[in-house]
Amino acid sequence: MLPKTTIMAGFAVLLGTMAALGHGDTAPQSVDTTGLPDLPEELGSENPWREADPAVLFKAVEIGAKGYNTNCARCHGLEAISGGLAPDLRFLEANDFGDEWYLDRVLNGYEQNGAVKMPPFDGILTPEAIWAIRTYVETRPDDQQLAENVDTIRSLRDRLAEVKDDKPAAVALAPELEEAGKGLEALSGAPRAVSVLDQAAWYLTRDSGHVNAALETLTSALRN
Repeated sequence: MLPKTTIMAGFAVLLGTMAALGHGDTAPQSVDTTGLPDLPEELGSENPWREADPAVLFKAVEIGAKGYNTNCARCHGLEAISGGLAPDLRFLEANDFGDEWYLDRVLNGYEQNGAVKMPPFDGILTPEAIWAIRTYVETRPDDQQLAENVDTIRSLRDRLAEVKDDKPAAVALAPELEEAGKGLEALSGAPRAVSVLDQAAWYLTRDSGHVNAALETLTSALRN
């Protein structure tokens, strides 16, 4: 993990080069947080879902991904992988310091020489949405580790595709998916990474057993 001073120095440089990918006419959008527990209206200073039960954690990641893709990906990159002109938020430390930096940017935005590089989201995003996006970003796994496990992902995807019409057989693959995802680390230092393997397992073990969603999650990872 990079030291705090190195990360923040890098962010300072990167923020100065964001003009080319500014939000422009992309207006901030609200996020549907249905399915997440209600939080107090007064925003706390620490991510409440960092060590939440799996059901809440995965729901936060799912909703956070949608909120991120709507409001953040244009500048910060798909899957939170920056192209170099905006901070790579995967490296923002999953602790009080990182939460403080994140909240300041989300609530107040960022301006440079009078130009808005990032709009403020205060009053647009609810506390649930703010922390869901944070949870999604901080649980992003090391993409190099994922690349090293691409054969495992492909094998499990192919096996799931073979039994997709047999729900019990498909659900039975969930433990293998979970086990395959255990060795992956979050770049933020968060307690756990939530990879495509974890997400697919979660879809399979939900009450209705979303086999197609699990299959698409694994397939999408192989396309990238």
